[in-house]
Amino acid sequence: MTSLELLHRRRLAISITLGVLAGLVMFAAAQQPAPADSGISAFLQMVPPGAVNKGAVIPSFDSTGRRTSLITADVLRRVDDERIYAENLVVQMFNVDPKNDVHIDLKTAFYQMVAGGGVLRSTERSHVSRADFDIEGDSLIFDTAKNQGRMTGNIHMVIFDSSTLSGEVPPPAESRPTK
Repeated sequence: MTSLELLHRRRLAISITLGVLAGLVMFAAAQQPAPADSGISAFLQMVPPGAVNKGAVIPSFDSTGRRTSLITADVLRRVDDERIYAENLVVQMFNVDPKNDVHIDLKTAFYQMVAGGGVLRSTERSHVSRADFDIEGDSLIFDTAKNQGRMTGNIHMVIFDSSTLSGEVPPPAESRPTK
């Protein structure tokens, strides 16, 4: 493989990764009626600091009654007036089209309330998946107010169908070369 081919492959991989991340941001922005943090925000307002909840389940619904997210955790503990600590946190965000549903798994995480939303942070291995990709990294930060996230450290990503990101249409089966 030549260095030019390697460069082309790196550029394609970077373009696909940026496309997936842009897709995540666009998906999150489409969830405007009931953001995924509305359940945690309500939890913060109802539970006194220091309280520990085991086997927590927090659903969120839009104005029509459609479930928009489901947050589950083995342990949720309200640290203070603005923070929650979670163990084995799973956040599921549901879209009208199920193929755009997002699933986030975090071993441990902190949720920090800020004006207009909150920031979810994990410094342990994190996993995000959707029907068309899986991505893992050593840490995750997601700002619910801005609908923007960042994953860093030892990132591994699998894209199941890159044509959805690039807009390319695969050739018909009869015109594909045979092996």
